Amino acid sequence: MTSTTKEIVWLCWLLADMGISFSHPTPIYCDNQSSIQIAHNSVFHERTKHIEIDCHLTRHHLKHGTIALPFVPSSLQIANFFTEAHSISRFCFLVSKLSMLVAAAS
Repeated sequence: MTSTTKEIVWLCWLLADMGISFSHPTPIYCDNQSSIQIAHNSVFHERTKHIEIDCHLTRHHLKHGTIALPFVPSSLQIANFFTEAHSISRFCFLVSKLSMLVAAAS
């Protein structure tokens, strides 16, 4: 999430230099509810010590409205199309979400 936040901030700065501004936060769709809770939580526990530094950047931009962290279940993550093997029905579902067509084999 931190690397994605950095990319979003950089793109916002680049677009601001071109005179384009955003009034709404950029959503980072996440399927990990623990990560979302850690980003929202201002209190760190001993179990999260190793990720504390990365969370400060994400939390800062979440608090200031640069990003939003909506939860999306893994079953609806479009990126899974590129990283996992799928059944034919799941494959067709994900292809349709990408606005692609499946060519029929002759």
